[in-house]
Amino acid sequence: MSEPAISVAFFDPAHGLHGSARSGVAILFEGGEPEVLAGPPALAREGAGWRVDLAGRAEIVFEPVSPEAKLSGARARLCRVRGRAGERRIDCLGTVTETRRPPAWRELDATRWISALFDSAHALLACSRRPRGAAGHGEERTVGWVLEDENLLSVEEARLSTVYDGEGRQRSARLELWLPGEDLPRRLIGEARAGVSLALEGLHVHASVFGWRMEGREGAGAYELTVREGPGVAA
Repeated sequence: MSEPAISVAFFDPAHGLHGSARSGVAILFEGGEPEVLAGPPALAREGAGWRVDLAGRAEIVFEPVSPEAKLSGARARLCRVRGRAGERRIDCLGTVTETRRPPAWRELDATRWISALFDSAHALLACSRRPRGAAGHGEERTVGWVLEDENLLSVEEARLSTVYDGEGRQRSARLELWLPGEDLPRRLIGEARAGVSLALEGLHVHASVFGWRMEGREGAGAYELTVREGPGVAA
């Protein structure tokens, strides 16, 4: 059995510093400006967490603070992130995702990954996959978890509405979440703070940092949209 693919992301809205990394590519956002780093990230196990070197620009440690959330072939955890980017000290929240079963793109048109991190006891992690030929993201299969006071609550149903710019990049989003035993949905509202678009192995990746609001809390996280290349494929 092959080792899972690891991806990490961290969000420091107080200092306008965010980053993400996976095998072969790392992105650093400073003050809303994205930079695709020249060298690949270095990821290594450190205790229960991970130490990550972003091409010499940042060295940070991810320490899990939540149970694992199972998300369509992947497992994600909320983490406390500490380290440095140059002379700047980092102490914020982030995620580590281990993908054991990658998306089968012959069967899919698009995937979405959403994270909204508020504090070490409150967060949302969700992903969706759109079957090939589906009319829109109303037909996507979504899996989500709400972290509440260190407990993971499964999302029974999620409805996502996204506003795009002229290039198909996500600019704002609303998410309604139905949880077991609750009559009314929880609502998540977000706007893009920074973003970058990449072409990777037949895929278009729109990676955005979002500011999120939910139940009186404000936080930050990701909204990543990946679309398969091909005629008629749209977000």
